[in-house]
Amino acid sequence: MVAVFQLDEKTLYAENDGWKCELEDGSAVGLGMVFEAVDLKGTEGFEEEEYSVIVEAEIVPQPESLDDEVILEVSEEENPGRQSLIFDLYRHHGGVPVNIDALQPARASCGASAFVADQVVRSQKTASGQTIEVRHFRSVEDALQFTREFYVVMAPIVFEFLDWVFDQPLGQGTGWEKIRMLSTGE
Repeated sequence: MVAVFQLDEKTLYAENDGWKCELEDGSAVGLGMVFEAVDLKGTEGFEEEEYSVIVEAEIVPQPESLDDEVILEVSEEENPGRQSLIFDLYRHHGGVPVNIDALQPARASCGASAFVADQVVRSQKTASGQTIEVRHFRSVEDALQFTREFYVVMAPIVFEFLDWVFDQPLGQGTGWEKIRMLSTGE
């Protein structure tokens, strides 16, 4: 079962005991996924846009898998709670980005997801030049409702092709290198 926690007014975190990866040294790293509703209103192309909110998803190590030095670096409290630690890690280091809409292309969802929240689908070019479909919502509340009822349900699929996700370049290394740095400090 997937557990979901609200980290702040626009950010959710989901995890499952089965979401793990194994590093080359054989150590297992528990994983979770952060979903953040980002309002693009006022940015280029979204100055007057009614549907200006998107959801960004990133994979991060679960707190129990974090390196002690990383915990000291990111923690804003002396003895942080679990959810605070997750949020601090996400804010300071981020995670491995995932195009959550790629699991079920937005235009191919047979309309079922349209009943969950008011949304529109737009094509968007990524930094690598790839064109992807991205759902846009009217409000952060609509985006978080959709995340709870659709993205979280679809999230386990990401962990079925985790090797491919982590093999993708992130600019400075791959997802594997990001997860290794956060979990071992290397």
